[in-house]
Amino acid sequence: MIGPIVRALARQKIPALLMVLETAFGFAVAVHASGLALHYARAAAAPRGIDTRSLLLAMTERDGPSFASRGEREAAVRRDTEALARVVGVRGAAEASSAPFNITHRELVEATSPGGPSALAWMLDDRGGVAAVLGLAPLEGRLLTPGDAADAASTPAVVTQALAARLFPDGRAIGQIVRRSARQKPLAIVGVVPPFRAALGPDADSVLFAAEGPPLGRTLSYLIRIEPDGDDGDDGEDRDGDDRVGARVREALERADPRRVVLVRALDEGAELDTHTNRGAGALALTLIGMMLVVVFLGRIGMASLLVAERRQALGIRRALGATRADVARLILVENALLTTAGLAVGAAALAGLRAAARAVAPELDLPLDPRAAALVAVAVWLAGMAAALLPALRASAVSPAEASRS
Repeated sequence: MIGPIVRALARQKIPALLMVLETAFGFAVAVHASGLALHYARAAAAPRGIDTRSLLLAMTERDGPSFASRGEREAAVRRDTEALARVVGVRGAAEASSAPFNITHRELVEATSPGGPSALAWMLDDRGGVAAVLGLAPLEGRLLTPGDAADAASTPAVVTQALAARLFPDGRAIGQIVRRSARQKPLAIVGVVPPFRAALGPDADSVLFAAEGPPLGRTLSYLIRIEPDGDDGDDGEDRDGDDRVGARVREALERADPRRVVLVRALDEGAELDTHTNRGAGALALTLIGMMLVVVFLGRIGMASLLVAERRQALGIRRALGATRADVARLILVENALLTTAGLAVGAAALAGLRAAARAVAPELDLPLDPRAAALVAVAVWLAGMAAALLPALRASAVSPAEASRS
């Protein structure tokens, strides 16, 4: 039965090919969207690894010229940290030109050993004290100290356990030398800390702390750990307490230097924005899957109807030779089942080829796909294709045997 159907479809190459390609495209896009949906859902549900509710980010900009020298800048930092230490409710503070979920960027980091792996890492500036303020303790080695910023031979760095595993699969990270894509000065790994998320994006737990050399500029930023006024389970009251500490932090910095603007925000705001962004992106990916199913459904209705319209005389001959209406409807459904299955096979092959090419060109951008999700998408696309064939099949079954005699 399959052979004659295939030969009949071969006589209508263009419509049949378009149906296969439409199914393949819809399947490939929907599978990729399912990978995105799972990725963002997992990112939204993943633990942050740090208590963002107990962290503040204070950003200041002086009203006037930039710092004249590095010594002047360092004196301003010491003055501010001393002022912050006297604020009631502040447990610790450190200068930080970058912060998780707020100000950070990624760089390509590669091991210097022959054939060593590389990985994208989220960079956090730490001239001493930032990791400790975040509540991180070293699993191996030590944290960075203020003296590390002056090291001339190499820049000391601390990495998360997740980044260490990607760069050094043998588990020996302490003492290893790595390089960054944007700078020539090597990094010497002196410590490993527990994994935590630093941003929205892939491998958000791959974090590297290093002492950057910020420009003199007019801005200073501080990461501050606070002691909430109380934790009684009421998030509203806890937030009010955090706001009071934030107000005291702002007043202390303004008193230390009245010639500047001070902005204080909770680090939790950036983390919540990250979570909401992940959820929104996941919902958008699910919407894209639904749209692809609708596109496949509507497109297949049109193409299947075209196939039936072009074969009315042939279908009339079948009816005249004794085929029942059920036989004709079954024929159309089998044809659509074959074309849908072929489209899924082509889409799977194209998806595998494109992903292999993408991994070769940019392995850090590879998106893992869940085989179970891909299988569910394949079933959904197949069912959409078959549902689209029902109306054309009914129309085909209604073709009269008299159509055989029409030219």
